Amino acid sequence: MRDFLEFFGFNDDPFKITPDASYFFFSKTHQEVLSSLKYLVESEEGFAVIVGEPGTGKTLTLRKFIDDLPDEVEFAYVLFPNLSPEDLFAVILEDFGIQSQGETKNKLFAKLRDFLIEKRQEGKKVLVIVDEAQNLPVETLEELRILSNLETEDMKLLQIILAGQPELEEKLTSPKLRQLRQRITVFVKLSNLSEEETKDYINFRISKAGGGNVRIHPKAYKLVYKYSNGIPRIINTIMERALMAAYVDASYEIKPEHIERAVESLGLASFSEGTSRIRAVFVGLAFLAFTSAVLWGAFKLLAKEDKTVDISPLTPIVEPKEEEKPKEPPAPRMVSREKEEKEQKQIAFVNVPWLNMREKPSRVAPIIYVLQYGDALEILDQGPDTWIKVRYVKGDKVIEGWVNGKYVRRE
Repeated sequence: MRDFLEFFGFNDDPFKITPDASYFFFSKTHQEVLSSLKYLVESEEGFAVIVGEPGTGKTLTLRKFIDDLPDEVEFAYVLFPNLSPEDLFAVILEDFGIQSQGETKNKLFAKLRDFLIEKRQEGKKVLVIVDEAQNLPVETLEELRILSNLETEDMKLLQIILAGQPELEEKLTSPKLRQLRQRITVFVKLSNLSEEETKDYINFRISKAGGGNVRIHPKAYKLVYKYSNGIPRIINTIMERALMAAYVDASYEIKPEHIERAVESLGLASFSEGTSRIRAVFVGLAFLAFTSAVLWGAFKLLAKEDKTVDISPLTPIVEPKEEEKPKEPPAPRMVSREKEEKEQKQIAFVNVPWLNMREKPSRVAPIIYVLQYGDALEILDQGPDTWIKVRYVKGDKVIEGWVNGKYVRRE
């Protein structure tokens, strides 16, 4: 391995599989997840869920998030959690440095509660992060919900992050977990890298490992994307094998044939062909749906403008000559009352990935809607502290409620 690294001039293995936060790549989807987790900590919300296919970078994103946590946040990190409620409580306590052996679930719960109260009095926040959470039994997930109910008058004592494969999302749809599902205020999905991001990802990791003497043929990037479908873990595996193939050939350039040899040794060729066919079918269906939507939208627009319009293709459409068009009357100079009222409205925009709208100006009030970044809000009233009453309009729907003004940008 040392000879291999020295040949290319690397200080480190650029495509190692083990999660290393220093190699975190800020793709669009990974930035979104990281921002959402930071929002969770700042907003005092209870539950966050991250879902992604194997290899999309859930664990690495969690490591990066943990590395960036401020000193006033303490956390327990649980991996491979196929545990009963008692075992999970014991593991969490152990991660916080609290000994517990052979105690009942109620005693473990009481110990954890006392620990959370103590930390809150010290001005600290506490997180429990569960990776591979799709392995959690339903009864253990339900106990986590009960644990998340611990709170003071205005804030949670514990915040919980669940990260897992798509099976986790399926499990959360179970009727037994409907109360837990209602408490999830941050839900994000990790998607695959685009072709351009795949290229940037490869270059980033090579640069992070020292740059070295390696060069990559432009067609090699395209092949990596084709066979990996933009999944970071598969990209790493292909590139590591390709570097070895180039090393055997004493070549400083990663050529398309090196990628092909790597893919063949990994048995990925048949996988890529299958996913390409599936992707082609979905692209075709999406195009048909888009075309139909455009045509239907055009039809509705015509019908709305003129209820008697003849849409027969034989009907000629004749535009009036310029001189025949009636002149529009001059616009009135006086400003209407409606315009005056509109100008007096105070507008704000949501400035975080998600923002809860609540019935009352309190963190424990019921959530009536979840706003997203960029949503425009009309400010109706100023409440206690930083709370503001707002109105949100989406189509025919008008929703009024309270949000924390710290998370909006006033216009």
